[in-house]
Amino acid sequence: MSVSLYRKYRPQTFADVIGQVSAVAVLTNSISRNRVGHAYLFSGSRGCGKTSAARIFAKALNCTSRDNFEPCGTCRNCTEITAGESLDVIEIDGASNNGVDNIRGLKENVTLSPFNSRYKIYIIDEVHMLSQGAFNALLKTLEEPPEHVIFIMATTEPHKVPVTIRSRCQHIPFRSITPADIFTRLEYVCNQEGIAFEPDALREVSRQADGALRDALSLLEQVSASGNVTLANVEAILGAGSRPAFERWIVAFRNDRGQAFMTLRNMLDGASPVRVFEEMFTLLRDMLIAANWGNAADALNLSEPEKMFLADEVKHWKIHDIHRLMRLTLRILTQARTGMKPDILLGMFMIDAEPSPVNSTVAHTSPVNNATHTSPVSSTVTNLKDDLLSRMHERSFLMWCAMLDVNPSVRGNDLVLDVAHRYCYSVMKNEQLSPEISSAFSEYSSVILRYRDEEYICPRKHQAPAVPVTVPEITVTAPEITQPSAETDKPSSSIGEILRGLASYGLKPEIIQHIQTDSEDTDTDTLEGETDE
Repeated sequence: MSVSLYRKYRPQTFADVIGQVSAVAVLTNSISRNRVGHAYLFSGSRGCGKTSAARIFAKALNCTSRDNFEPCGTCRNCTEITAGESLDVIEIDGASNNGVDNIRGLKENVTLSPFNSRYKIYIIDEVHMLSQGAFNALLKTLEEPPEHVIFIMATTEPHKVPVTIRSRCQHIPFRSITPADIFTRLEYVCNQEGIAFEPDALREVSRQADGALRDALSLLEQVSASGNVTLANVEAILGAGSRPAFERWIVAFRNDRGQAFMTLRNMLDGASPVRVFEEMFTLLRDMLIAANWGNAADALNLSEPEKMFLADEVKHWKIHDIHRLMRLTLRILTQARTGMKPDILLGMFMIDAEPSPVNSTVAHTSPVNNATHTSPVSSTVTNLKDDLLSRMHERSFLMWCAMLDVNPSVRGNDLVLDVAHRYCYSVMKNEQLSPEISSAFSEYSSVILRYRDEEYICPRKHQAPAVPVTVPEITVTAPEITQPSAETDKPSSSIGEILRGLASYGLKPEIIQHIQTDSEDTDTDTLEGETDE
């Protein structure tokens, strides 16, 4: 039976450790200066070299003929540790030996002297899996072990290790390995094994490894088993969705939308939807960085062909369109993680993926009289946004403020306004304010407000009746009111004011005249009665 590539090419010296310059420097300096601690905690993601570094460190400490800090690899101690047969280097799997009894057995053996070596070294892998009781049992021994005992603990989740344990160790973090370093190592392995490869294929394997060299070597072995390491074989193993595939897709999306959707459908059929939309989002992120800050693209760990592609492609895109597509991809990615079917995800993507037309004239149908007329669409999204704000500033200052962060786009004959904040979305949905938006953009069939997954169609204002109603003007001259004499004890009535008020409400002149006559008769009767008395 052949040995797996990740086991065959496991680092045996500090010089072989890839991508861990800081961690290796701490370990080698402690050996060179003879300042070795009694307990170490190695933390980092899977496949980044924690356990391999622990074994190399153990070999260097017990090597009988090491060169400065590097183990010789040929003495008895080195060969036994490499083969996993050393009685003085004990490796413990914390996931399966996580009970109190296991730690008690360890404590009983700690006091025993090493057999052939200078140090007895305990390597506890996945130490965060130990139970709370096991951690408590380990505390005292870990704090004050015998002089010949060294603990090296490795974990992918250091936050799960109790602080009482971490404070008794030298904590050395291990970083995820960059795709460039993984590519260099894979190239070396292929040359050593005589495997023919394409550079683009190795770059894709390096990217898919997600910072884990062990995963990269496993994937390389899987691809090489099907033939030469080509990009086509890598995509066949991964189920499409590679970086080159998405570079081709983004060009098709810009030029041939139908072909782009068919290509995306094929990707979703052959791979995890989550991974597909993650790769899409990553490419869009790189495009945004290249569009905004071209020099920053050097920090993305991309190959020269990939950098050249970004520099050329972003010339054909507006930053707003990249923003919008990134938000859409992120929303679809969230839905993909819930287990939604690929066909539904593709449909959701197709609904909102249409960008704003550029340099085009769109025919719109008026909802009032069904008359078709054409109106020029702004040549750029910026002009469309300026037009939006200009129109609303004339109508409503409140709506103008709410639209400052709106991203407009045209979808068919509809105007779609992507609102960034829920509060602004709620203000614009107001039943008294939203008709103002439809009125301001009457050339569109409808105006749609959108916040994340929510959409709201702004209603139209109620139209005026077809036949206008004319109200005749009424001119009424109020009768002259005679001021009462000083001899009259009662205050005078304000009949003139009442009549003028009635006239303002459009009361017929004959009715006003009748009220005036009745009022005069009443006043005459009153005066006659007072005279008789």
